[in-house]
Amino acid sequence: MVFLASSSASRALLLKQAGIAYEQIAFDYDESKICAIKTAPVSYSQAVVEQKVLQFKAHFGLQLGQFLERGAIVFADSSVICKGQILGKAKDESHARAMLKLQSGAKASVYSAMCVLAKDFTLSALSVASYDFAPYPEREIDKYIASGEYIGKAGAMMIEGFSGRYILSQHGDISTAMGLDVPLLKAFLAPLA
Repeated sequence: MVFLASSSASRALLLKQAGIAYEQIAFDYDESKICAIKTAPVSYSQAVVEQKVLQFKAHFGLQLGQFLERGAIVFADSSVICKGQILGKAKDESHARAMLKLQSGAKASVYSAMCVLAKDFTLSALSVASYDFAPYPEREIDKYIASGEYIGKAGAMMIEGFSGRYILSQHGDISTAMGLDVPLLKAFLAPLA
């Protein structure tokens, strides 16, 4: 059993598609502490995951042991790096538009960090998926933003939808771009089976 310490629908879908038994634990992380993290763009997601683990442990305290008796807890975070900038979740439509314009006709990388907390061990990893995108037509950006599908997506990027239509080349697993490196997670979970 895996406890997904995230409210992400994309991550839950990835676990379901991979046939990994899971229970999702929606937890509201204190974003003010997370947003205050100052680090290099390539290590930002890992720093965020570390902060999520600390907040989760502080909140659940003694219950943590009960979770670990039943399985592993999976924490994850993703950020998009484009032209040296960290692109998190869009605050509003204009922020989403600015991030999409930055990615249009450019190279962008998704950095997905995860931490697997088990009874006898803790494992952390950072995976990268990089994409070269064709230019995004302005009218398509408008439609995508109007759909609201960008909400909750790092960099407003949706590889399984809007952004995927403009990929010229890619390096890395699509699950990484969707927020969780599933092949690596399966390898981490193998000792628990």
